[in-house]
Amino acid sequence: MNVKPLAKLLVQRPRTVILVFTIITLLVGSQAINIYMESNLATFLPPDDPTTQLWMKIDKEFQIGSTIIIYVEADDIRDPEVLKEMDRVSSSPKVNKFESDEGKLDGIYSVRSLASYIKKENAKPYVIGGLGGTGKNEIPDDENLISRYMSRYTIQELKGSLFTNTYDVAVILLQLSGDVDYNELLDQTKYSIDHRGTFYSEMTVTGTTAMQKAIQEASMDYFKTIFLVAILLVSIVLFIFHRNFKGILIALLPTAYAIALTFGVLGVVHPQLTLISVSVVALLLGLGVDYSIHIMNRFAEEQSVENKIERVEKILNSTGKAILLSTITTIIGFASLMISSMSPLVVFGFSCAIGILFCFISAVLLAPALSLILNFEKNTKVSGWGKLAKFILVNKRRVIVIACFFAVMSIIVIPQIKTDVNYLDMAPSGIPELEKLQEYSNNFGGANFNGLLVETEPQGLTHPETIDAIYDMEVEMRKEGVDIYSIADELKKVNEILKRDEIIERLGELVDLDTIVFDAIAEEGLVDEDFSKTLILVYIPMGMSMKESEDLVNKVNYIALTTVIPHNGHVSQLTGQDAINVAINKKLTDQQTRSMIIALLLVLAALILIFNSSIYGFLTMIPVAFVLLWEPGFLVAFDIPLSVMTISIASIMIGIGIDYGVHITHRVREEMEGGLSKMDATKIAIEKTGSSLVEAAFTTIAGMSAIFFTNIAALQQFALVIVLMTALSCIGAAMILPVFYDFKFVK
Repeated sequence: MNVKPLAKLLVQRPRTVILVFTIITLLVGSQAINIYMESNLATFLPPDDPTTQLWMKIDKEFQIGSTIIIYVEADDIRDPEVLKEMDRVSSSPKVNKFESDEGKLDGIYSVRSLASYIKKENAKPYVIGGLGGTGKNEIPDDENLISRYMSRYTIQELKGSLFTNTYDVAVILLQLSGDVDYNELLDQTKYSIDHRGTFYSEMTVTGTTAMQKAIQEASMDYFKTIFLVAILLVSIVLFIFHRNFKGILIALLPTAYAIALTFGVLGVVHPQLTLISVSVVALLLGLGVDYSIHIMNRFAEEQSVENKIERVEKILNSTGKAILLSTITTIIGFASLMISSMSPLVVFGFSCAIGILFCFISAVLLAPALSLILNFEKNTKVSGWGKLAKFILVNKRRVIVIACFFAVMSIIVIPQIKTDVNYLDMAPSGIPELEKLQEYSNNFGGANFNGLLVETEPQGLTHPETIDAIYDMEVEMRKEGVDIYSIADELKKVNEILKRDEIIERLGELVDLDTIVFDAIAEEGLVDEDFSKTLILVYIPMGMSMKESEDLVNKVNYIALTTVIPHNGHVSQLTGQDAINVAINKKLTDQQTRSMIIALLLVLAALILIFNSSIYGFLTMIPVAFVLLWEPGFLVAFDIPLSVMTISIASIMIGIGIDYGVHITHRVREEMEGGLSKMDATKIAIEKTGSSLVEAAFTTIAGMSAIFFTNIAALQQFALVIVLMTALSCIGAAMILPVFYDFKFVK
């Protein structure tokens, strides 16, 4: 390839090249303002997944949307003033402006709270003996009257779902319609809490929707934190290696341009990112700097070539070609994630792939131009590398034995690798929404919404035998440790009251019996209009391991599958947040294995074509192969599960690790073509390119280390594995790969 015209342009017009590239970067990078974060784990399942399909069906039928939980804490939630505060918030014009519109106008499908039930009791007509209400739809001031209402069966049945038995915690549950603007409603809810008039209680907005928004906001902040910290850490590494600020500028500036271009493109083609996308900044900063390092180090190494055009041409033909080869293989490694059925992994793979391409373009254009403008020079002789090269070649058998030993030990522990989709690990610590959600789970038995859909023939739910079958099924499920709320529970409440002996009490509590039996239930959003479909709410406790959650979901599904519902009834499998987590968890191992195998095959094919040699293609893959074999050992040793974050590590390491092997292989072949023996060529590759590989590895590690400055456990685990495996990839390329080049079959 003739690179002389480009070399001429870079030497004769370096400032023009930088100016034009800057203008292009600013125009494209400005589109990054369109980027936003999505923290819903359901996006990790494909739209045609059965769990997703069932969720969409239930959402369409019952407008379940999501739930906002207002966590209420007070000395005594039975205090009239506390109940009035709860009522003012739940019925605020900012929150539930149209109480009977089923969410069509204000986005609130239903509201459940202790205050609303107390109002219902108080609104009942007065009955002799004081067993009814006052006929007023309001919270009474009389504490004795409230105590009387609290003792009634219909209120006591709410204990454990809307208030605790210690009467110091209660919740207001806002069920949202599917097409509501969640962010706007969250803001309105918080506004109503802040402006409720009195403050006898402490109220905190929580729930999955509120937590997701908090995670989104924190994730966007982490973009800035990671970028700034990564720049600082990478700059420190560069200064240690170069002892001047010229090297820092030449290495960092092209990468900054590449990051701006990457997120500018994403802002146009796919602005919706997920938590895993936060690591793209650190990855690109660490990897992009590597390309600039190789070019500027080679620029300094070739300072004996006085003609600058010839020097740049030689660099582009040698190191530039090696970088191009590593760019292609790295893109293949990241692009392998794009075959995933999980949309966030596809976006992550795409982001990294185009990011690496921009890193290559930026490095080739800007690194030589900046090196010329700044007249970059350095002492290219690194003490100790010559001795290291000799040591490696003398002890080649020991090196291979040690590498194989750790590979075998790692393979042995593969069965011990855990898979886990833990939402808590993906959330930043210290978020009030999350802390209250955990408290809610501890006090009320569940935080995530899950549902079972029961379908019968029209009016099938009005038959007692249907309700009995549903209730019996729920009893079996409750034995397994889940909390359930359904039409059967509401009807059983009425049935129990009707069995009471005192007629006067029954009449007092059950004015308008038909409304209580069906219309009131319909208001809760549990049945459809022709009473043929009903929704059973299932709450699984937070904090369970993925294995425990999966076992519980499987038990619920088995009970649902074996339950016989009269009148052509059928119970669906469980869907919802926990069921989705379990479904994602089942896909993790297969997803990683498939993307890893495809990446390996495509990278191998690319290497064979690039080097025009199957031997050199296979040999260059050796460091990556060892690193992948060592990965299970690291996961087990550091107790890191395979999650939606760490699933991509194998493909990432193929992309990162192959870079080091490509540079060593290319330098060995370059020196051999220059007339050196295989032994001398290998020593030169270790001594000259090896030092650049170490510098590149340290900058990658420094960039990824910025993630440790976030407080997200899943991201920190992801970064830890990348850091360890990057170090090993460098060691594998510098110490293991040269050993194989010393074998006789390599010509």
